[in-house]
Amino acid sequence: MRRNLLFTAIVLAMCTSLRAEGTDDYGVWGEVNVEKTVAQKWTVGVNAHFRTKETSAQLDRWGVGVDASYKLHKYLKLGAGVELLNDYTPVKIKDWDGAGWEFDTEDGTAERKTGYRRTESYLTPKWRLKFEVSSGVKIAKWVKISARVRYRYARVGSVSALRTKFRKTDSYNAVSLQDWQWALSEAGEWTSELTDPKEKDAYSNHQLRSRVKIEMDRKRVKWHPFVSGEVFNDLSDGGNMYKIRLAAGCGYDINKHHNITLAYVLTMHERETEADFGERMHATSVNYNIKF
Repeated sequence: MRRNLLFTAIVLAMCTSLRAEGTDDYGVWGEVNVEKTVAQKWTVGVNAHFRTKETSAQLDRWGVGVDASYKLHKYLKLGAGVELLNDYTPVKIKDWDGAGWEFDTEDGTAERKTGYRRTESYLTPKWRLKFEVSSGVKIAKWVKISARVRYRYARVGSVSALRTKFRKTDSYNAVSLQDWQWALSEAGEWTSELTDPKEKDAYSNHQLRSRVKIEMDRKRVKWHPFVSGEVFNDLSDGGNMYKIRLAAGCGYDINKHHNITLAYVLTMHERETEADFGERMHATSVNYNIKF
């Protein structure tokens, strides 16, 4: 029991003291799962989740799903499910490439052009189909080691986002050409113009996710610390490994039917041009599970 509490305290400290720096980001992941055993070997469930990013200041995505599993053997379970998701992309501002100064030293005048392009926020719809096989075994009656392999097909819908360009030209007069000093003579007014929308075509991808999990699971003990590691392979790109996810956390059995799990999750994305990993996503994950 003391070991369980110590492990949980360490995980909680990691989650609450986390700060994102450099290529790192931080978010909160929340999920609710409801599961019902409908027959001796069959279980069905529904779930809803959300995620944030940009140091948890911005919504990243949300979705709902349904799934079912069948216990084929004492140590083997099959599962399948479908998810409907929405990825949120916020407003983006990009500076105008043509911005800059134009000088006329003979007249002693100059123009300074500034501008930017604004792309409105948009949602990217997705639906996913998954099939998985999992297995687990207990060691010394208190450590459970489990493995899961999941195939996932995803269909990403097309999107169209409005884009507007803004331009302004300020006029200047030379105060001293020798010292290259200029004074604003007339401030320009911002003009706006709708441009071609940002278009993204629909596409599909195939992924394989392989996870190993080690969990403390003793009878009559409500705390269940765990660690896990997962590898993501893109089957649409020759099986290339593009992401690794590590997690450490603890589950707590509120009662026979309700459980809450808190975890620290680190997701590392592979760089496109280098062999090491680039962007790292740190997240505090909170799951509430209901079983009937």
